[in-house]
Amino acid sequence: VAARAPVALPRADSLVADATTALENGRPWQASRLIARVLSDSTRRTPDAVMLAATAASRWGGWPEVSRLLDHQPWVDSAYEGRGRLLLARAALEQGDDAAALRHVLAAPSPNTAAADGERLVLLARALDRLHARDSAAASYRRAADRLPTIAGWLWIRAAALTDDSLARAGLYQQVADPLARERIGWSEAAAYAGAGDLVRASGRYVALGARATALRLRLASSPDSVRRAAVRRDLTALITARRSPGEVRDAIALLDSAFAPLTAAEELEVGRAAGTSGSVLRAVTAYERALATGLGTSQDRFDYATALTRLGRQADAAPQFALVRAPRELAGAAAYQRARALVRGGQEPLGRVALERLLKLYPRDTSAASSALFLLGDLAADDRADPEARGYYRQVVLRDPTSRFAPTAAFRAATIALLAGDAARSAAEFEALAARYPRSDESGAATYWAGRAWHAAGDTATARARWQTLAAGDPGSYYTGLAFRRLGLSDWTPPAAADSFVAIPGPDSAMARAALLARLGLLPESRWEYDRLLRQSDTSSERLLSLAHAFRRDGLASQAAQLARRALVLGAPSDARTYRLLYPVLLEDALLAEAREHGLDAGFVAAVIRQESMFNPTATSAVGARGLMQVMPDLGSRLAQSMGYPTWDPVLLYQPDVSLQMGAYHLQELTGRYAQTVHVLAAYNAGVSRVERWSQRIGVDDPEVFTERIPFAETRGYVRAIQRNQDIYRSLYAWAAP
Repeated sequence: VAARAPVALPRADSLVADATTALENGRPWQASRLIARVLSDSTRRTPDAVMLAATAASRWGGWPEVSRLLDHQPWVDSAYEGRGRLLLARAALEQGDDAAALRHVLAAPSPNTAAADGERLVLLARALDRLHARDSAAASYRRAADRLPTIAGWLWIRAAALTDDSLARAGLYQQVADPLARERIGWSEAAAYAGAGDLVRASGRYVALGARATALRLRLASSPDSVRRAAVRRDLTALITARRSPGEVRDAIALLDSAFAPLTAAEELEVGRAAGTSGSVLRAVTAYERALATGLGTSQDRFDYATALTRLGRQADAAPQFALVRAPRELAGAAAYQRARALVRGGQEPLGRVALERLLKLYPRDTSAASSALFLLGDLAADDRADPEARGYYRQVVLRDPTSRFAPTAAFRAATIALLAGDAARSAAEFEALAARYPRSDESGAATYWAGRAWHAAGDTATARARWQTLAAGDPGSYYTGLAFRRLGLSDWTPPAAADSFVAIPGPDSAMARAALLARLGLLPESRWEYDRLLRQSDTSSERLLSLAHAFRRDGLASQAAQLARRALVLGAPSDARTYRLLYPVLLEDALLAEAREHGLDAGFVAAVIRQESMFNPTATSAVGARGLMQVMPDLGSRLAQSMGYPTWDPVLLYQPDVSLQMGAYHLQELTGRYAQTVHVLAAYNAGVSRVERWSQRIGVDDPEVFTERIPFAETRGYVRAIQRNQDIYRSLYAWAAP
């Protein structure tokens, strides 16, 4: 997070003025794009323009750009109160050039205020720390604490970690009054011993703190002889095998790889097993490949290896691995299904169908595998517009194993096909039976709504209205509640009006200010701890929770705000517009409205997409690598950047809110130009154009509600439903989102 000192630059040039306004409105990338046009003209490339460009780049994380712009500028120390020199120092730190960072900080002129000098001293301390100048770094942190009293406790803790003398450390700890900062004293002590070279004692401290991987790293550094290294190697493998926490597993694997590669086949097998459950899918694949090639591993390992391949999209490689799993019989049945599924997803659909039919013959008593196979065969038949055949498969799922996880969805799809085929009475009966039999399933509300549609089609409008009235009285955030309101001819649900008025919470407000300052200084762990403490509060006052949620929203942390607002609702907070604006927030409202307008989109629709994609968290990253507010993949971002004429491109830009807004809106505009129906646009944004083209061939999907229900992917189906309901609620909360 870059320092956000006021820009206060002259605005004689209209583009400079526009860029300054964009920066002040929280759109640093827009400022960069505007100012790039100024910088390309040598007659307009003034120090004001360069400084503005560097400031903007610092706020979207473009540290190489900051260095390029400011390095060797003759005015960097004499103008703008030396902020240019401090930007260069921060840029060097972020790029790992610690010597340059130190050089820049030492060259910076003394700031005019204590706060500015405190920020300079923190940068100096960080550079000295990285350069192992421990005493000087500790002294700089202590001096910074005098100038930044609100975060002094954290700075004393950092200073203590760099202080060799135990009595001096104790004196620093005595000054730390904040309980949260005091919780870190043990960690500071461990770091102090490690920094002083007492690695054995530091290792013991980290073991006591539960940081076993860190302790083993220190043991390794202090154990040059082969016997001790072998002991560390065994302990690392044992730690990986124990799998106490994903983060610890990842750290242990990284240390094992860096210190002892190449690993033995047995070690690779343990790494594969642990990496697959700790989120390191690629490492799991390479580990399994090496271990299985030597003959090690069980059938379960082979199955897990193949599963990891599917998670990487390597369907063609996964299918033959699943085929090698032949025992035990229960696992073999599951492997046979996954092989068929991999064939289908890998573009070998005819072979996949054959594999599914063969599975039903080979494993007729394996109800789980058989239900999975029948369900997938039903989906494939529906893609082929062979709805009677699809219905037959779905009905078999329900009849053969009514307790299967597929049974409620299979029953729903079978009843939907009956309705589309004109057999409304049968469809209504099946929807009713589904709602009664599986009241806790995800399909229960859907079944009640579609029972109403089926009764209506059968001519029983009274029963139809009764079903919709049941839904209309339920959860206002439900997709089916919104549909029911429309079927009943009612105006959309609107929460009672309430102004955004909140009780004062001095303590949490101070903590929010501390967290923001820590983040601005690059002290990110401490900033996260401050925010986490606020989220962990066990306050039972719904009003205080709403006030805290408002503070998080004000600081741009909308997902945390929504989390707190949900807790407040459980504790009795009113379901009014004030609460719902926290549950359905908007950040960077001006930028959102501007991008929606520029790309011909409904602003409420864009807000609804962002809420579902990231809950307005600009740093969100999905399991597959999508980034930012609108979850744009880096490869798509690169293509869009070229199409949109970006002057420079870096994937880090996807974490910049205004970039994500711009790219997401641009991509939505592309899709709205391709599809007439909103549901198709949403499905394509989530699952891709090729899948939507396939789903669009299904029977009955000219009706948007039917299209939504016939999306075979549960994630995409839920996504399309949720965004449509989100848009309804945004329209009820914000005047600019109203139709």
